[in-house]
Amino acid sequence: MRMTVISLASISLLAACNGLQLNSSILNGSGGPAAAAPQDPVLQPAPGVDVAEAEPLAPTSPSAPSFRGSATTVASLGDPSLPGMWMETPLVAAEQQALIRSSRNTQVVVTLKPIPGASSGGSRLSIGAMRALGLPLTELAEVQVLPPAG
Repeated sequence: MRMTVISLASISLLAACNGLQLNSSILNGSGGPAAAAPQDPVLQPAPGVDVAEAEPLAPTSPSAPSFRGSATTVASLGDPSLPGMWMETPLVAAEQQALIRSSRNTQVVVTLKPIPGASSGGSRLSIGAMRALGLPLTELAEVQVLPPAG
């Protein structure tokens, strides 16, 4: 009997607070307000901020000169969702094959992909290339870029 009184008192207090709605939309009830439609995640500029359209990047010329000689660049992990053996680098103007050598003296042939930036800028290696070179995925690595043998 004592437990029944305590239970009824607890339920009365909860009902008085209106904190528990058994017919809410969370519990698939019909008494609560309808769930709002998801909003577009695009941020709007603050009032008074000038907005300019970004200019599209100029396409690289297919007749751009190939990478010649050798160069050293600092590389980090690129997009791990992109498969293959590649390195995105500002050292080239057109996609091409090259041999890269790590400071551990391991080497692998990769596809160099151009990215905008100064030739002294950093590069991004594919996860496959990082693993093939035995480089840690969470650190920057210095690699030497050489023309492919052949």
